[in-house]
Amino acid sequence: MKNFIFSFILFALLLTVNADPFQLNKRPITFEACDPKLDLLTVKIRTNPPEIGKSESFDVSGNLTKNDITINQTFLIIEYQNVIGAPIADDYIQTFNNSFKAGTPFKISASDVPTPKLPDIYMLGVGVGNNKSDDMFACVYALVNGRSSEKN
Repeated sequence: MKNFIFSFILFALLLTVNADPFQLNKRPITFEACDPKLDLLTVKIRTNPPEIGKSESFDVSGNLTKNDITINQTFLIIEYQNVIGAPIADDYIQTFNNSFKAGTPFKISASDVPTPKLPDIYMLGVGVGNNKSDDMFACVYALVNGRSSEKN
């Protein structure tokens, strides 16, 4: 009986120690400013971090201080890049279907953003800009260290 208890405790301890690195890989993504001259965005991801091969939902909100959001001209862009800034997949681009004056809080949802096959370390960028002049109004990024969730 003592051997069984000892074995059980040792097994539980090994499971706890081995489970810890997997928790590091599943830490929520936190975003930082891309450029101090640009406005900030708040980004909420349904599955944080995104799961490889599945569509993801992003809720993006903010308050542009200098620029108006114009229907069908201002866009939301979501991009995955490797650590040197090269794209991992095509950018997700969605135009706004409402206009907002500068200083007015806004929110946009992107509900079908594909998650590509991701390396162990990658960058996830989210921005709002003008489709006609390629100007960015607001931008945030996250450096993700650890493989995103995969379900077997």
